[in-house]
Amino acid sequence: MTSDNTHNQTPPPETILSRRKAIKAIVLASTSLIALQAKARVHAQDDQPYDPGGRVRVDYDETVSFNEMLGYPPLLGRSETWRLKITKAPENGSEVIRSVKYDEVLPIYQAIHATAPKALAHNDIWYDVGEGYIHSSYIVPVHEDFNEPEEIIGDGFWGEITVPTSWQHWTPKLRSRRYYDLAYGTVYKVVDRADEEGGRAWYRIIDDLVPASQWWIQATHVRRINPAEFAPISPEVPPELKRVEVNIGDQLLTCFEGDLAVFSTRIASGAAFFDNAGAIHQFRTPYGEHIVIRKTPSRRMVGGEIINDRYDLPGVPWCIFFTGKGAAIHGTYWHNDFGRPRSHGCVNVTNDASKWIYRWVNPPASHDDEIRWTDSEETELATIINVEP
Repeated sequence: MTSDNTHNQTPPPETILSRRKAIKAIVLASTSLIALQAKARVHAQDDQPYDPGGRVRVDYDETVSFNEMLGYPPLLGRSETWRLKITKAPENGSEVIRSVKYDEVLPIYQAIHATAPKALAHNDIWYDVGEGYIHSSYIVPVHEDFNEPEEIIGDGFWGEITVPTSWQHWTPKLRSRRYYDLAYGTVYKVVDRADEEGGRAWYRIIDDLVPASQWWIQATHVRRINPAEFAPISPEVPPELKRVEVNIGDQLLTCFEGDLAVFSTRIASGAAFFDNAGAIHQFRTPYGEHIVIRKTPSRRMVGGEIINDRYDLPGVPWCIFFTGKGAAIHGTYWHNDFGRPRSHGCVNVTNDASKWIYRWVNPPASHDDEIRWTDSEETELATIINVEP
């Protein structure tokens, strides 16, 4: 079993051309609509307080449906970097149609194998976005599903973002200061609900680094994660037969039950980074035999020893820590660039892959475990994570 995205093989040229003719009219119509929506977005946020030094984007309308705006494509993709290029053909050097900005949402009509960019030789997947093609490494596939707000919060529950972007607000109002753009697939503990005068429902979520802070997000953007989704996978398998093999050279993680490989996925492991002075900083994933030390469904990860490479990532989902210094297997929403080292020491996998591994490894964790530590008497039963070159 693998969590990698399923990609279609390149269709015959005549098929691509006929398809593209068929959607050209849709794309042209959508372009006009997008232009109108962009103007509406700016106007819609004119009365919102804006901190020029923050991350907030005044042109991001939180009430828009991207599926509706883009004509309900098969899949959506969220850009996770600036200045990506949509090109006429799926290859470097092809005519550039336009640039894509960070957190822009695009339609994805198909994924094809084509010539990989030189700097991304490990990945030959491009996405057909209707108006052209874009390389997949920094376009994260996402969905858009709206949810009925929960009437009863009780002691709280784990929630998953099910829209491309849901902004964190400091108060439960649409016209209020916002800072973090919370991406699709991120996970948070929901602890309260408040409703605006017009009826819009909001959830308060916990920032695990600063629990007293007021983080509010639209309730319709959050899916309640049911306790059954925490149920262990293959609990009948003796714990000593389960192990995780992380092969850095192949950039591959495989879960074994005895000699049987039951799950495999591509990874992005720890890499080397350069600072502004050109000095190299190593963030290699630590080799050797480790065990599961602790698990948590959500973690805000903040770090960066290099001034030009700091990061602040809320809601990192399905974290499985295996060293005391914080190396973990975890879900990844800020890139789609698996198959090469690029992390700060952790093992990046897709959100779905990390959730599967989280449920499979021992010790098991329930919905009620905000952090599941491996007790001293459980170390013999904790799943081994072996990292090899």
